[in-house]
Amino acid sequence: GTKVAVEIALMAADAGLIRTDEDVIAIGGSGKGADTALVLRPATSSHIFDLKVKEVICKPANL
Repeated sequence: GTKVAVEIALMAADAGLIRTDEDVIAIGGSGKGADTALVLRPATSSHIFDLKVKEVICKPANL
C-alpha cells in the first residue's frame, strides 16, 4: 500500500495532475483493495528524493 501510494503520487505529478508545492493525500493498496493513506508532498519522478511523506493516516497492521 505505501509503495503504491508513493508511485501514484509520482505518476500524478509527472502527468501534471497535482501540484508539487502543496501536500496531497495519496491512497494505495493491493489486490484486496485500498488500505493505506498518506499525507505527502509530491514530486516528479525525476526529483523522486524531493517527495516527502508527512503523515501516515492509515496502514494495515501485520497481525
